Amino acid sequence: MKIKKLNVQELDILTELYDYNDVEQMLLENAENIRNGSIDIFLLYDKDTVVGELHVMYESDDENFAVRGRRAYLFALRVRQELQNKGYGTYLLKEVLSILEENGYCEFTVGVEDDNFRAKHIYQALGFDEFLLRKQEEYQGDFYEYDLYLKSKAFCLSDRTAELSYKKATKDDIEPIYELCKQLIDKYE
Repeated sequence: MKIKKLNVQELDILTELYDYNDVEQMLLENAENIRNGSIDIFLLYDKDTVVGELHVMYESDDENFAVRGRRAYLFALRVRQELQNKGYGTYLLKEVLSILEENGYCEFTVGVEDDNFRAKHIYQALGFDEFLLRKQEEYQGDFYEYDLYLKSKAFCLSDRTAELSYKKATKDDIEPIYELCKQLIDKYE
């Protein structure tokens, strides 16, 4: 199995996993969003067969969903009908979360419809347990109502530049900390 980030020229492969009302609109929207870097679409392959897909949004007007560099919104987790309940969705989700964490993301949101019990089970098992809000939206003439859940890591470096600007500590940086520790040890001995 392998996971691959979809490029614009391959977008039509998404029709294998979902029956879009307007394929042309879907292709144009996703092409624009991939080109401007606001989304990625990850595909799971078993040999040459697409098994599943997961979309990731990196920025949104609503910070409950996504904040570039910190919070990513995961949506459209789909697995081929005949391959569901075999762990593919969980595998894809875990791998994409790992990729996002490696890129500095530490908060993740998902939207789950009330009747999507399989997805709810997967998300809850992976730590998406903080309810954020109830949402209603329309896409290509279909209306969706769902709950938005958050998964967050205990430690989060929200500004990747802080990681890049790390400097080696000097004696002058450490001395005040050493003195404070020494005072606390003396006080409690």
